[in-house]
Amino acid sequence: MHIIKFLLALLLLVAALNERAEASVPGHSNDTHQQAKFSELGDLLTVEQAQGRFAWLSKCYDGLLVELWERMYESTDVVKKEEKLRQLKALWLSDTALAAGKAQYVTFANTDFTNPYQWYAGTSANEACTIMPPEYEPIALKTTVLPRSYCENRSYDHEWEWISEVTVDDFTHQSEKHAHSIVSGKVLVLRANQASKVTIKPGNKEPEFPSYVAARVWLDWNHNGQFESSEMVYRSASSGVFRFLLDVPATVPEGLTLMRVATDAGGGSDNACTRIHYGEVEDYLVTVR
Repeated sequence: MHIIKFLLALLLLVAALNERAEASVPGHSNDTHQQAKFSELGDLLTVEQAQGRFAWLSKCYDGLLVELWERMYESTDVVKKEEKLRQLKALWLSDTALAAGKAQYVTFANTDFTNPYQWYAGTSANEACTIMPPEYEPIALKTTVLPRSYCENRSYDHEWEWISEVTVDDFTHQSEKHAHSIVSGKVLVLRANQASKVTIKPGNKEPEFPSYVAARVWLDWNHNGQFESSEMVYRSASSGVFRFLLDVPATVPEGLTLMRVATDAGGGSDNACTRIHYGEVEDYLVTVR
């Protein structure tokens, strides 16, 4: 029963975030012109990375895992640390779940889910331990949704240019300056064999003198974990707002995939894995129906 209470508490945190987002969707608010705002909620891991997350936490933050166990069980019995970790691992990474291609993992952020320091716990026991920001805490116990991992990308500098807003049909995500953002609190639903309206608004430190930036968008249509050259769905350069129609193929595999948006005042690259210079990279979950 205590396990269920703890899991429900974590799920309520996620629900609170989604309710906050839905409250700003037209139809959920008195202000019909207000745009939806979805915060970044933790990271997106594969099953292998989720297993690595537990191994990393066991190495670097075993005390935090013990604290989670104690919150779950509220036990007064003397239980060794090793046994507590074993029970957590059995719960989150059970053989049955792994056989089904699923795993659970803890993700972290500050109390309003914004992850201002862009800090993420490790995903392998081989990674060095890093210091968690003091105001961070476990915010959700997430279940893996992507069976594949994608190449990392982020900007070298995002002080002067970044992505301030991305709109796809009736979905809008607004954000502040980041080198890279993972928008995992919402899945974009695209319609097969139709066109979606996309808008990308660059952010500028001096908006009265906007930078000339390049914008690119890739979408992993075939779900193979790579952004191939044929999957770059948009490429342009401007000192203003980018607007285009995204043509969705008639046939796309079922399940979730990833869309990557990048802006770069340094020109950027047609390779979605080549690190950008001055701007931001944002990744979005997408499904096609």
